[in-house]
Amino acid sequence: MTAIPQMECCTMLGIDPKTLRNWLRHAHLHFLAHPTDARLKCLTLEQVQQLATLHARPIAPLAAASPGLRQEATPLPSTLSPPSLTQQNETPLADAPVSFSEEAGLRTVVCGLETKVMALQEQVAQLTLELLRERSERYERRLSSLEALLSQGASVLPVKAEEVLVVASQSERPFQRSLQPGELRARARVIPRVEMGAAGSYVLICPHEGELAFATDSLEWFEWFCSLSSFRFIGHSGRFTAYREGQRSWRAYRTFHGQNYKQSLGTTDRLTVARLEEVAGMLQARLT
Repeated sequence: MTAIPQMECCTMLGIDPKTLRNWLRHAHLHFLAHPTDARLKCLTLEQVQQLATLHARPIAPLAAASPGLRQEATPLPSTLSPPSLTQQNETPLADAPVSFSEEAGLRTVVCGLETKVMALQEQVAQLTLELLRERSERYERRLSSLEALLSQGASVLPVKAEEVLVVASQSERPFQRSLQPGELRARARVIPRVEMGAAGSYVLICPHEGELAFATDSLEWFEWFCSLSSFRFIGHSGRFTAYREGQRSWRAYRTFHGQNYKQSLGTTDRLTVARLEEVAGMLQARLT
């Protein structure tokens, strides 16, 4: 049985003495006394292998440890030492250098990857700066070209601006949509009107055709009244609303404080401006 001192066990497992003592306590293992020096705490090779298996640690070869501290006990007879135990002890020792070399290779690969990542980060930062610089230069070129155009065409610019405004106003004209039923009813409630203007002349206004151009008391005047069913008059003597009674007769009315006042206008051929002013004055007198 090989007795391995405590420090050599730590070297083989790559840990410190405190960690070794903790591992032994959790694994319910104990130190052994050295065969020749009782002051030394030792472990057997089987115990070291058990600890390495429990904690997935590679075992350094026994040659790495100091051979002066390791002493072997009296070897057992050949009849008592099974060959299988020797093979089990030798297998981890042969595999240990391989695991160490794999770990060193992985560390080298990781360091190389870190170097490549840092180089890529620097390249991305440089590309970003180049893009920002190119964008700022492109904007400056555009601004300089616009300033040159403004300075060269300062005299032509107002005319072009007016043309642009005219085109924009023409393109922004509202779409002539069809009226809704409610809008048609509201427009139907607006009746034609005969109104005295600011210049003292009478203005004829149609809700659909706008201001009419023919004169008062003319043939077109009476034909226009023949096509109406109601109209409103606003004159010098007063105002009223007229509606048709029957085929040719008309009646004027005016509402004041909730009470209706009515007056006959006569037939359509009698609807002259003088007759309209006369009836407007009669209704105004009844109100006052």
